[in-house]
Amino acid sequence: MNIEKIILEPQNPEEPDTAKELRVAAYCRVSTDNDEQRTSFENQVRSYTDMIESRPGWKLAGIYADEGMTGTSVSKRKQFRKMIRDCEAGKIDLIVTKSISRFARNTLECLTFVRHLNEIGVHLIFESNHIDTRTAFSEMLLTVLAAFAQEESRSISLNTTWSIRKRYEEGRSRWSKLYGYEKNENGEYQIVPEQARVVKEIFTLYEHGESIDKIMKHLQSNHVPTPENCETWSMCTVRLMLQNERYCGDILLQKTICESHITHKQIKNDTTEVPSYYIENHHQAIISRKQFNRCKQIFALRRTPHPDMPGKYNNQYPLGDKLVCPICGSRLFKRSIKIQRPGSGWSCEIGEHACRQFIIRASFVDQALLNAYHTLDAGIVEKKLDSPKFGSEAEIMLRYKREYPGMKKVDYWWVDDLVDHIEFGKHIRTTKELIALEVKGTPDPDDRSMKVFWKCGLVTTVPSDVFYDSDLPGRIAKRYYNQQQRKAEKKKTSKGKGRDKK
Repeated sequence: MNIEKIILEPQNPEEPDTAKELRVAAYCRVSTDNDEQRTSFENQVRSYTDMIESRPGWKLAGIYADEGMTGTSVSKRKQFRKMIRDCEAGKIDLIVTKSISRFARNTLECLTFVRHLNEIGVHLIFESNHIDTRTAFSEMLLTVLAAFAQEESRSISLNTTWSIRKRYEEGRSRWSKLYGYEKNENGEYQIVPEQARVVKEIFTLYEHGESIDKIMKHLQSNHVPTPENCETWSMCTVRLMLQNERYCGDILLQKTICESHITHKQIKNDTTEVPSYYIENHHQAIISRKQFNRCKQIFALRRTPHPDMPGKYNNQYPLGDKLVCPICGSRLFKRSIKIQRPGSGWSCEIGEHACRQFIIRASFVDQALLNAYHTLDAGIVEKKLDSPKFGSEAEIMLRYKREYPGMKKVDYWWVDDLVDHIEFGKHIRTTKELIALEVKGTPDPDDRSMKVFWKCGLVTTVPSDVFYDSDLPGRIAKRYYNQQQRKAEKKKTSKGKGRDKK
């Protein structure tokens, strides 16, 4: 008979192997930081410490605890990640936790970490679920219960989202920290005078034409502390303050929505599925709504999409859409013009009916507008005060003439209040032709002119500052578009050569 004899080591159930002591860690977590949950959190830490220290063969390897953190993602749980690193370093043999939902509410992450820990010889005990990953049955049960935990998280998230949106529908908002305000005993916005002065200064500087970069440097040079109480301001901080409607007493609810209950990523609400709610006069304002809207418009004028280059912006500040082409009647757009000398100009080139025959230098327009303002007679404006149509606008004009008798530069803040629109003469006659007409006694004063139509109902006609024939808008337009055409052809040729080389 071919029988092999196998001798096994004798087993003695009455004498267990206690040579190796298990290094046991506990993980506990609560997902919110209110008083009730904080008590639960402290109880978990104390309970696990006592349990591990009192169990024979167990040695406390540490208590890892995340307070006030969500369970759907481990990215925000520092103690959890530290526990995993310690497991990988061979410092832990066993982890005890209350339940799967305390460990993770994301099924995939839960199973991934459990399997990873099993591979490196670290096991888990889920007390409430009666699961010990050292047993073969645990994997299947763990998968099912983890899925239930994830669904529970989704249900809680939906309920929470519903309650928040219900409050928004009723116009009730949650308090969020904002520079210039503090929370009073009723949970409402209360102005902080020192910070409010800084907010007003930021809006006033921007309204009066200063760039965000210059405002930032101004605050730093005056050692004004930031909202985070630091010394260095950033352009982003100033920009966000200028765009925050809460400074004019309004509030926009539901600007962002949660992408999913697992990632908790906040994305911009495009209002296609979930509405936003704009509440006016929600709290005491630091600045007027008019000043806020004006700063908002200035920001838009400085970031108008470029007509030729996607992703680029064109600066339409400070005149915006107030200029009209004298040849075709289309709106003029501001762009960089490098004909004869660098600078910007207002051109007719965008739109179905644009003639592309008129480009006038921006410096000429600005100077002519300043001249028009200076020559406007206050006495004539006073006659408009009794006009039912223009009385209020005339009153605004008179106030400006008293406070600012001589404007030094063109800025949107006064143009917006005073100017309705601007028209130009056709600018087609050369100097020689104008002199000939003058000699004949039939001058053409409107040809190189600019008419400013004021909101108070008056019109001021001034020279456009175009003195030389080389600066005539038609000639600049012709040279500019020829230059653009040559550049386009050169670019097309260089691309063709590149393809030939390949």
